[in-house]
Amino acid sequence: MRFPRSAQNVVFVLLTGLGWGLLGPASKVLYAAEPGVFDGVTVSVARAAWALPLFLFALGLAWRINPPRLDAKRWTAVVAAGLVFGLVVSVVFTIAAQYTSVAHISFLIGVSPVTNTAVAALVFRTALHRRQWTALVLGVIGVSLLAATHSSDKSAFLGDVLMIVWLIAFAAYACLLRVVGTRMNGVMTMALVGSISMAVLLLPGLALGKGTAIAHVTDTPAVAWWFFGEFVLGSTLIAQTTYAAAVRRLGVSLATIGAEYTALAVGVAMSLALHEAWTPLTVAGGLVLCSALAATFAPIPWLGTREGVAPAA
Repeated sequence: MRFPRSAQNVVFVLLTGLGWGLLGPASKVLYAAEPGVFDGVTVSVARAAWALPLFLFALGLAWRINPPRLDAKRWTAVVAAGLVFGLVVSVVFTIAAQYTSVAHISFLIGVSPVTNTAVAALVFRTALHRRQWTALVLGVIGVSLLAATHSSDKSAFLGDVLMIVWLIAFAAYACLLRVVGTRMNGVMTMALVGSISMAVLLLPGLALGKGTAIAHVTDTPAVAWWFFGEFVLGSTLIAQTTYAAAVRRLGVSLATIGAEYTALAVGVAMSLALHEAWTPLTVAGGLVLCSALAATFAPIPWLGTREGVAPAA
């Protein structure tokens, strides 16, 4: 029995959100388990070492079944997506998680549909309308409130700044996947992108002596569970494949908003489970960022007026 296409889309979105939402808490567990072994860089290199063989295996099978037929522009987009994900998206996130809280990570991940929409408008030369501008203003206010909670803590503030860098890189990554388009299925796309991203992260990581965590990911059952269950499978293999499939079917905005609402809910729940301290500014910033998401996609009548502010493509 074949699932309806709409049900498949829901599954893709939920799996993506679950994989992303648990990545921050998983990072915290590893950092706390062995502080001298696991940090933002060594965890990323270990992730690449264990995930690369799986991506290469998937790539070999997918290539044998249906080799990709892409023009030079789309091949460039595939390679660029791998470079951005491997060297920026994955590394910056794990380093940010080392410094800032799960709550801040979750709220900042949640605003990615807003930044994705803005960057896509710049890249593809489409107009931003009242709805998008409202969401952007709310997003800036929300991020500023979150950053203000860490104004006296330079390390935590650095984590928030790195998450902003992550937002920009992730928006670029989503745009590159959109350029690749539907010429390849989701499995082939992510097998290629995953192989490139893990290789370009693993090789310099080993050369710089950052591979120390590779042999320690099975030190305890908890470390093994979070590393293989979340870092290798959940956020890397499963979430990226389902996200690519969702982008192909639903577009960047709709795929991202569904996944990010799920990731936001998971991250907030995990933050509360970890007993993180929430300040009034954290709550206020989180509410404003949630309002930015609502302004982007909720059916609010007065935001529906289309007011172009840039030439459409």
